[in-house]
Amino acid sequence: MIIVWGYCKVELTKKRKAEVSLTGTDGNLSVIGVFQIIQDAVADLLRLHDLGAPTLLQKYNALWVFVKTKAKFTKPISCRGEFTVNAYFSFSSFARLHADVKIIMADGTTVMHSRTELCALDIDKQGVRRLPTVGMDVNMPIRRGEEDIEFTRFADEDMPIVDAVRVGSTCIDTAHHTNNTEYVRMIMNTFSVAQTEAMSINTMELFYTGQSYENDLLSIRKRATDNERRIVLEKDGKAVVKCKIVCKE
Repeated sequence: MIIVWGYCKVELTKKRKAEVSLTGTDGNLSVIGVFQIIQDAVADLLRLHDLGAPTLLQKYNALWVFVKTKAKFTKPISCRGEFTVNAYFSFSSFARLHADVKIIMADGTTVMHSRTELCALDIDKQGVRRLPTVGMDVNMPIRRGEEDIEFTRFADEDMPIVDAVRVGSTCIDTAHHTNNTEYVRMIMNTFSVAQTEAMSINTMELFYTGQSYENDLLSIRKRATDNERRIVLEKDGKAVVKCKIVCKE
């Protein structure tokens, strides 16, 4: 793996090659691999501002929580050659922060652009912290994305249960709840290999509406239309994660 770090004001640039663990059955970057890259890039961007998870925990008794993520795919992401991961903050308020991540191929083509909304959660009170109270300058320079990504909502009624999964120990992160990428894995496991390889994703959007922990049993509800897939993971009848996948026509 080749990694080159670059930093200018609020941006992160990281050149790398795709590891085998990030690839799918078609030899391209998998959906799970893309969301791993997104999660790592957001974490690296926060660390550049001395706002990484260890700092938040030790100095402010808080942790970062992903609220929602939306990824837009331009075309399949080939694993051949190098690509660049570019991450930057695209919005901040007193309680919310948006981090954009792009995957850019060697020829300059952006093949994936995502936006993640996150907030800081107080560990003791389990309430949202104002960003200035965890060391973030809300007046810092913000780079607006060349292409705006808007979060949407979708109805989750009339969605039959198609599966259930128990949260295993390897799904748990340092905050002792289920890692965001593990939810993506659970969602993608509702599709067969043939379905996954045939599916050309335009956008994939996740809303993290709750938390789950080791040994929790999650019910998976799913509904498919012509070009849309909706999946909801529930714990005790309450949604933990909602997902909407829109496929290309």
